[in-house]
Amino acid sequence: MTTFFHAWRRNQANRQAAEWLAERTEARVAAAEVPAEIRDDVRRLVDTLFEGADGEVEPALKELWDLLDDYPGLRERFARLRIVADALDFLNDRTDPHSTARPEAKPGRRPT
Repeated sequence: MTTFFHAWRRNQANRQAAEWLAERTEARVAAAEVPAEIRDDVRRLVDTLFEGADGEVEPALKELWDLLDDYPGLRERFARLRIVADALDFLNDRTDPHSTARPEAKPGRRPT
């Protein structure tokens, strides 16, 4: 017999999975719409932000910004993506001496 808590928890897990899929889709659509000459690199960097190790976040974000330097509109669009915001939060929390987050914790990152 399913309890209310189990039903609620399953609903929360389903909602989180749907949000995660929507975030990945939004980021992949954005990567697909960049100019062809940087598209493969942008896709690789977005995948790194989603799937990479903690130590890969900062270099991937820096390389992404460098690639988008000549495209301010695209850079602005990518800055609004949740995965980029999560990466920035992670980097800020990691370097903020007042942060209560553990350095190895990666807020907003979800397992695949």
